[in-house]
Amino acid sequence: MAARWRHRDVVEFLVNEGADLSLVDQFHNNVLHGACIGGDVQIVSYLLSRDVLDINSKGHNGKTSLMLAAIHKHSGVVDLLLLEGADMSPVDNSGNNVLHCACLGGNVMVVQHLLSRGRAGIYARNKGGKTAADLARDKGFGRINDLLASFGVYK
Repeated sequence: MAARWRHRDVVEFLVNEGADLSLVDQFHNNVLHGACIGGDVQIVSYLLSRDVLDINSKGHNGKTSLMLAAIHKHSGVVDLLLLEGADMSPVDNSGNNVLHCACLGGNVMVVQHLLSRGRAGIYARNKGGKTAADLARDKGFGRINDLLASFGVYK
């Protein structure tokens, strides 16, 4: 909870006192998942520096830390996770990839950064048959639709 609610001092104190970073909550999220939901880049960096957590582990509904940071609009955390080697290819239990999650979150910077790293599964369909562009359109995110159109999604 300290990581999720951005309490850096508490996170560091608990880790220094021997907190078990491998524990997961009832939703299967670990402390890194919580930190990525919270969006504090320094906490995420600190946790990754401990070299205990799998950056690509799946938590609630099969979402990775990268997916959680994307859906919660934390572009700085997305950048850090990609820099640290987070895998962009996993899908969650609904078949959504990280680009789907970013489009659901509605942050243009996150979507743009993912697309700058390659096509990021731009044409992939989730279990409902929807692409990331479909999800952005359904949510009414016009700027994201314009961005995706510049990558040729609608041609």
